Amino acid sequence: MSKETTYEVLSLKGGEWQTDTIYSDREEAIEAARSLYADPHIEGAKVISEIYNNKTGGSKESTIFNTTTKIKAKKADQEEKPSISPIKRSTSPKKSANNTRKKDLIVAVKASVWLLLILIGGLGILYGFDEINNFFNKLN
Repeated sequence: MSKETTYEVLSLKGGEWQTDTIYSDREEAIEAARSLYADPHIEGAKVISEIYNNKTGGSKESTIFNTTTKIKAKKADQEEKPSISPIKRSTSPKKSANNTRKKDLIVAVKASVWLLLILIGGLGILYGFDEINNFFNKLN
């Protein structure tokens, strides 16, 4: 009975599985899948063992490594049991709300002062041009 075992390394990109490489060594295929999964563009990686029987012409596939199963299991656990961690605050919520309001007020006052200065400067320039024009008209 002659059987041939190959290990296909697949990567998940854009929601689609693509065959990346095929190995004859199990550990080498798993290591390749792990390093492939480290790539930020890869959403998942898995290794499929395929045992081909030359005598019968049939094959048997089984997944031996899959990074997406752990992710799905963790997401399911998080949906069932939402984890709430306490937030440590240095001040009470009322004080921080007041501080935020004070900071917003300070920003608004600064913006108003700048706009007023720009308006006064613009009017001063226009008035200055008018005075210079009158001065030159008197010279003629």
